[in-house]
Amino acid sequence: MIEKRSILIVEDERITAEDMKETLLHFGYHVPAIASTGESAVEKAGELRPDLILMDIFLAGKMTGIEAAEQIGKQYDIPIIFLTAFADLQITERAKITGAYGYILKPYNERELQIAIEIAFYKSEMNKKLKKLNEELESRVKERTESLNQQVLFLQQLIDTIPSPIYYKDKNCKYIGCNIAFEDYTGIKKSNIINKTDADIFPAEIAEISQTKDTSLLKHLGIQVYQTKFFHTDQTTREVLFKKATFDDTRGSVAGLIGVMLDITDRIRAEEALKESENRFREVVQDQTELICRFLPDRTVLFANDAFLNYFHRNAKDTMGYIFKSVVHPEDAQQEDNHFRSLTPNQPVSSIEHRIILQDGTIRWQQLSVRAFFDINGYVTGYQTVGRDITEYKEIEERQRETIQQIENNLQQFAILNDHIRNPLSVIVMLTEMEGGKNVQKILEQTREIDQIINRLDQGWLESEKIRHFLSKYYGIKGITKLPPEKKDT
Repeated sequence: MIEKRSILIVEDERITAEDMKETLLHFGYHVPAIASTGESAVEKAGELRPDLILMDIFLAGKMTGIEAAEQIGKQYDIPIIFLTAFADLQITERAKITGAYGYILKPYNERELQIAIEIAFYKSEMNKKLKKLNEELESRVKERTESLNQQVLFLQQLIDTIPSPIYYKDKNCKYIGCNIAFEDYTGIKKSNIINKTDADIFPAEIAEISQTKDTSLLKHLGIQVYQTKFFHTDQTTREVLFKKATFDDTRGSVAGLIGVMLDITDRIRAEEALKESENRFREVVQDQTELICRFLPDRTVLFANDAFLNYFHRNAKDTMGYIFKSVVHPEDAQQEDNHFRSLTPNQPVSSIEHRIILQDGTIRWQQLSVRAFFDINGYVTGYQTVGRDITEYKEIEERQRETIQQIENNLQQFAILNDHIRNPLSVIVMLTEMEGGKNVQKILEQTREIDQIINRLDQGWLESEKIRHFLSKYYGIKGITKLPPEKKDT
């Protein structure tokens, strides 16, 4: 069953009030009470909380219907329709201020009264719904505002933790914020840059460059990077790398730009010092006669001095940044590969001798000192080699070896010859002593002389053995080391 809507009647004329009550009951409304004064109307409105009040403007007592309507509206928000027998404009204006839902002149028409009441109920329901929607909207707006404020606060705290100076401007190139690092770097507080341009806070030469770059960025959009000089808060001039980008508003239109400042002064100084050091190193290396080369594991050449390039008949333009590997003699190739693989972080340096084949087919000997470079994980990152041509040394060494070998052969022949002479000599002495004769003494003297000669040859063999030992120990030259035959008494 649908509950009847209740209407409170406020009318000081009893007959009119009763007649109105009957009319309302006939229309199907509920009339909980009739009030004759403004004071009682306020009291009953609070007590009964009717859905509507029909209020006579002129009532008995001190409080008028308009005054009563004002209090009821403030306290209970109940819709009110005013009743009056006077159509005074001033009274009507006062009634409007109270927010009345209708205004009916007495004597009233029952049909018009019903229509006014229904319109009032409809407007009241719509107002309540609208009020509820407004309250919900205000609540959402408040929550959203608080959320946005929290996000803004979080973002500000976030950029304040970034050590690099950061700032942001609107599309008119006026500052709208910055981080603490920007304040510290420039010596200017955030409150002193808001809504100001570069021309307002920086020297003319800095402001001009910044404004030109900002204008170009806002016109072409995207990301902008450039390097320029900037005055630090310590009054020194620094080299600064600026990185800027535009940002959009909620409609997708450019709203402004954000910039990050990177002080690269120390990096530039370090690069200049490194470049100077490299130049000095190159000058020293270029003066060396050794063949010096620096390359990656894949043999990409990073550096080679003039001696290296001249030796291999190459130029810097076609060598630096390209893969180059000298042609190693096939008999030495495996030895070289094993040598490079044997280098470790604990033993990164070692030397090797091998043969290489030049472009013209010439075979040359090289002595190569190799140093490997490793990363923290033990992987090879590059090599540096220092080589020198030892072909002449190798040729001299070979000639020495051949000479010593020839000497060895000659000494061996002497040893054999000693045996060949000593044995027949022993027979001659024995036969002479057995047969005797007038020439025995002369023959024996000559044989002793021959024996002394053979003894001196034996002594030469022994001395040559000492020389062979010396050459073998200190020069690695080895030969025949067979001991001479035992000396036989004659």
